[in-house]
Amino acid sequence: MAHLKPTEILARAKEFLQGAEYAVQNDSFNVGAVCSYAALFWAARAALAYEGFDQPTWEHSELRSRFTEKLIKNTERYPPNFGSWLSKAFVLRNSAQYNFLAPKVKDVRRMIKHAREFIQKIEEEISK
Repeated sequence: MAHLKPTEILARAKEFLQGAEYAVQNDSFNVGAVCSYAALFWAARAALAYEGFDQPTWEHSELRSRFTEKLIKNTERYPPNFGSWLSKAFVLRNSAQYNFLAPKVKDVRRMIKHAREFIQKIEEEISK
């Protein structure tokens, strides 16, 4: 994974977003939740890589913390709600993947919408 271009990392985010959308279209909401978080995770990795914070692997909490601290609070490059979306998506993903009760359909749909916006904004920034 090391030394990939941010655009290549963002391609992974887009693939997971496609998977989330496909899953929801086919009433697979747990899969949609897992993939929507993965889309956000990979998009945040792309943004961090673009800013010089690239590393071969990231712990989930470390990535969320670094993205929020460096790219939202310090640079104000991304809106504060992006940090919130990343954290909420992690909780939704954990619920879908590790708990028996499925996440609410509206929450999964909302997270996919957020992932789409998140990816779009990051793509605009790394394409400058």
